[in-house]
Order: sequence, then structure tokens, then C-alpha cells
Amino acid sequence: MRWIPQDNSATTTWRPKPSSGSFVVKENTVPANENVNTLNNMMKSQVLNDKKAVFGEKKPVAVLPKMQKGLSYRSLSEPVPEGGACNLVYEPDSSGRLVEHYSTQPLEGVAAVGRWTAGTSKKIAPFKFKRNAGRNVLIGNCSAGVQGRKNYCSGWCQFVKSAKIQQGDVTVYDVPSGLKAMPVDVYLYYNDSRPGYQSVKLIPGKPQTTDNLLAVACIPQNTQFYENMTVDLLKWLQDGNNHGYSTKL
Repeated sequence: MRWIPQDNSATTTWRPKPSSGSFVVKENTVPANENVNTLNNMMKSQVLNDKKAVFGEKKPVAVLPKMQKGLSYRSLSEPVPEGGACNLVYEPDSSGRLVEHYSTQPLEGVAAVGRWTAGTSKKIAPFKFKRNAGRNVLIGNCSAGVQGRKNYCSGWCQFVKSAKIQQGDVTVYDVPSGLKAMPVDVYLYYNDSRPGYQSVKLIPGKPQTTDNLLAVACIPQNTQFYENMTVDLLKWLQDGNNHGYSTKL
């Protein structure tokens, strides 16, 4: 009996020939390396099934949305009016920045420090809710030194100015826990000479009208200022700017 050389890329099998009892060579059409891969895959599948039987099948894990460093989850309890609202959001990245966030739904997972809603005769333009997902950066570099404090207070004054244009109500919120943002007091100066009606300090969570509003000042929290007092507007603006930032509207 003569051996037939085998091809390295295939396996050979032997079987007897029915008539003569001699052997003939039949080449397998499946390459040897594919046979090995098939065997390995079968072994891996068996090992995986054994692990599932012992430890149970692994269930998918829900992944929470990633927050920017320094932010804590927060949702505003106040209902959003039908026309939407503009929220003042502090973002600690990029050296700190204040962002206007227009939304028709309650915000969650953001550090909202303020909000304004449009007056009854005004309406927020629809494009503001769509452009850049409703976000508009007011000012950056709000977290470093004296200039950072000035910028933060300036951003707040710009926010109140936007509320005034829309004849809306503005609200300040306490800084969320775990957020590295400067706590501030926001004062409004009205065209009303009565004590307690001219210079008004915003109370956290309480909306305040911008009707007859002449100026706004934002200063570090607990700084002595003209609360429930009457004072000349220029003096009020000057002292507000010395402590933080103020502007005439």
C-alpha cells in the first residue's frame, strides 16, 4: 500500500474500499485550522455556560448620566409655565461659567442658581429653546480671585437684565450642596422712594417682579447693603460695584 502525500492545509481520513478491502484516501474539504477554531469555540461556550450555571447570568447595569466635576443633582420644584423659563446655571468647568438654560421642562442634574419667567404680555422666542439645546453662555472665568468674583456678579446682573427685557419675574436659589460657586445676594433698585420698596433684596425661592426696575446689584452673600432703605441711585450703584457688580437697566 502506497501513501499519498498529505496537504498541510487539510486533514486526511481513511476508509476501506467495499470491493477489495483496500484503503483509499479521501481529502476533507474543511481546513485543519478551522477544525481547531471550532473546537476552541465549543470549549469557550461550555465554560461560559458553566459560569452562568454557578453564578447566574450577568444582568446589564444601568449607567447614570455623567455630571461635570463639582456638580450635584438638583431639580427645581417650581412648575415651569407654559411658555417655558430661563434658568441660570453654574458650570464649574472652564474656570467656572454662568449659562442661560432655556427650558419648557423642569431641569434635573444641573446646578441652577436662578430663574426668570416672561411677563404675561411677553413670550420667550421659540428658537431659544432649540439653539444649542437651549444653552447660552453668559460669562466665563467665574471662579478665580477678584476678577472671577466680578465676572460671576456681572453674569447675574446680565441675567436680571434679560428678565427685565421680558418684563418677567426673577428668582434666586441657594447654591446647591457640594457646588463650588460663590454665594451671593442680589438687590433690585425700583422707581419707588418708599422704604422697603426702593432697594429690595431677593429672597431665595421667591419670585420678584422687574416692573419699574431701575438697577441691579450682585454682591457677596451677607455683605451689608441698602436693604429696606432709601438711597440715591448713583450712590447705590457705586457701592454695589465696589462690593461686587452693579448696573443700571
